[in-house]
Order: sequence, then C-alpha cells, then structure tokens
Amino acid sequence: MPRTESPPLMASPAANNAAEEPVFVFPWRRNLAFAWIGVFVGLMGANFVFPFIPFYIKELGVEEKGQVALWTGFTASATGLSLFLTAPLWGALADRVGRKPMFVRALIGAGVVIALMGLVQSPWQLVGLRFLMGLFSGTIAAASALIASTTPREKVGPALGVLQTGQFSANMLGPIIGGTVAESLGIRESFFFCGVLFLVAATLVFVFVKEDRAAVMRAAPGRHGNSGNFFTNLREVVSDKQILLMLGLLYSLWLSTSFVRPLMPISVDNFSEASADGAHVALHLGFTTMELGEKRASSFVTAALGLTATVAALTLGPLAKRIGYKRTVTGAAAATSLIFIPVALSGSYGWFMLFFAMVGLTQGAMVPSMNALIAGATPDGKHGSAFGLASSMQSLALMTGPLVASLIVSQFGIRWNYVVISGVLMVAAVVGMAWLKPAPPAGEGFAPRGRR
Repeated sequence: MPRTESPPLMASPAANNAAEEPVFVFPWRRNLAFAWIGVFVGLMGANFVFPFIPFYIKELGVEEKGQVALWTGFTASATGLSLFLTAPLWGALADRVGRKPMFVRALIGAGVVIALMGLVQSPWQLVGLRFLMGLFSGTIAAASALIASTTPREKVGPALGVLQTGQFSANMLGPIIGGTVAESLGIRESFFFCGVLFLVAATLVFVFVKEDRAAVMRAAPGRHGNSGNFFTNLREVVSDKQILLMLGLLYSLWLSTSFVRPLMPISVDNFSEASADGAHVALHLGFTTMELGEKRASSFVTAALGLTATVAALTLGPLAKRIGYKRTVTGAAAATSLIFIPVALSGSYGWFMLFFAMVGLTQGAMVPSMNALIAGATPDGKHGSAFGLASSMQSLALMTGPLVASLIVSQFGIRWNYVVISGVLMVAAVVGMAWLKPAPPAGEGFAPRGRR
C-alpha cells in the first residue's frame, strides 16, 4: 500500500469495524496534481475547436445566421443527450471497477471522436459525431469522482476547487491557442491536434494517477449487503432529497455556460465589420485599436471568461469554505444573473468582453462549491454514482440549453439569450437560499445512513 501523505480517510464514525468498511489511504496530493493535468490538457484540446463550431458550420455550407444558430444548438445538444443517458451508468461502473479506468476511458473516447470531426463534410455528420462523443466521454465527472473518493473528506471541497481550475484554465488558454491555429492552419486541423492532446492526457493519467484497486473492490456494490447492480447505487444516492435539490440547482448553474457559450460567436459577429481581407472586430484599448479576426475575437472572449473563472476558483475556494458553500452558490448565482443584463446591452466588443469576464468571476465560485456540497452529502463508496448523476445534470444543460437558446436567437435575436438565462439564475438563487441546507460536518451526511 502506498505511503500515507495525510491521516487516512475513514468511511465514517458509524462504520468502525475494519472488517466491514475499508480504510482508504491514497497519495491524494499526487492524484490531484495529475488529475488536474489530465483535465487541463484534455479540456484545453476541446477548447481548441468548440468555440469555433459556428464558423465550422459555415465552412460546411450553412450561411444564414438563424440556421447557423440552429445547427450549433443541435451539435451541442447531441453531446448533452448522449452524456445524459450514459453518465450515470459510467459513474456506477466507476464504483465497481475504479475511477481511474473511467477517467482514462473518457479521455481516449473523446480524443478519438474529436479527431474524426475534422473529416466531416456535412452538418449532420458533425451532429452524429457529437452524439457519439457523449457516449464515451465525461472527463470532469470521472476526475471529480476520483478526487472525491481518494481525498480526505475535510479536504474534498478545496481539492475539487483546485480540480475545477484545470477546466477554467483550459477554457482560458485553449481558445487563445486554438484561435491562432484556426486562423493560421484551419479549423479542420484544429480537430486533429485536439485529438492528440486528449491521448497525451490519457497517457499521463494512466501512468501517474494511482488508485487502490483492492479498496475499490472491497467497497464495490455487491459487498456489505448491496445488490451489486448499477441501479442500486443510483437509488441510494438519489434517495436523499437534498442531493436531488443539489442536482437540480447544478443543472441551472451549468445552464449559465451551455446557454450562452456555444452561441457567443454570433454576438461577436454582430460587432464585426467587413473589410477587403475579411470581417474584423475592433477592440478599443485606450489610445489604440486592435483589429481582430472573428475567430480570434471569439477566442479572446472565451479566454477572458476562463481566466477570471480560474482566478475565482483559486482565490474563493478557501473563502467559500469559511462562509459556507450554500451562501457561495446562491450569492454567486444571483450575481451572475445581474451581470448578464449588461452583457445583453453591450454596444461594443470591448464592453461585451469585459462583462463576460465578470461572469467568469462568479461562475468560478458556483460550480466548485456545488460539487463540494454534493461530495459532502454522498455516502462513502458512492462518489462515482453521485458525480455520474452530476455529470448528467451538466449534460442535460448541455442538451437543452443550446437547443432552447438557438430557438430564442433565431426568433428574437442574441440579446434575449442573455436576458432569459439571467432570469433562470435568479430563480435558482432564490430556491437555493430557501431550501438548500448548509454542508454537514466532515464525515457526516444530510441524513443518517447505515454506511455513513
């Protein structure tokens, strides 16, 4: 067994018999470091290409803006649908065979399918591959379950916040590098490069992340009186009404991303002006003005969002633990709701990017804090199932958000997109403040359980 880096994480005070409950001892800091690298490298690859899907759809022969918006919504929703259907099963399987294998599987599956996207010749082919991608991926859920199950419970919240910075950092750097690649080499080449990055990330995780397989098997369903099938795990997780409420709120929080990010380039396109060498967007910086191509201008907005979200996740994690994850989630949701109003009213590209960056500050506090609440409420040994369901909520947002948003944009214009999501987030903040319970003390859940 590997050398202990911190006091071992016990299943609970209620499970004191070592013969019945495994003691989890992991090199959790090393796991966190390389899981972060896996998430960062993998998602940076994804951000090479996904901010430019509307432009890729144009290359496939779709010209009218309303149709581009609809096809963009279809491509994003296809991945959300397949992830929604399969994420709980992958999560329950992780509780049986280990979280590390599921993490590696997600990275390899996403990498192969994304590389194939560079070969498509029609929007329908792109939609089909996006659906196929969702069947095999789920990187964040797999990584979150791994960290939640191999980290001392009192450190799970901060650890998940650190892990989330890998996603936010990838959101920041991926579009910048990807925008440069897309402008210089082409979007198709970006898909191939993206696939290679995913395979590199899978290799790093496979080599350096460690998981005690014996402890996983001792805690797996089929032991200690469980029935041994996927759905027993899922039923135990969702039997807690607080977890159900958290999953619903998590869906609303993820909508703030899936509702606006896929269609954000349409807003950038509205700020562009035609010129002899193509459309350009003007970024006014004091006494100078930068002329940016549309793809690079879109990547700058996404990068600004990723930068501020990363800063928030790093700096607000300890603060969220002190003031309470409930207050952090609900306060950040309300603040995001208010910021989306000036986003909708922005009259220039510079102001639009600035307000989008402010959205990143509040989003960087919302999701890590909600993940910490879910981890604290989950029975030991069930984190794969819990974060599989959490991934389904993200996937449901990814499925419904872009589709509904694309219909709104095609009928009423892009500004109404931001107004609608502002209202959704304000409702989520009010509901969370009224009914969400604060996080329980370390090692305890919201309701007594036999295996707490």
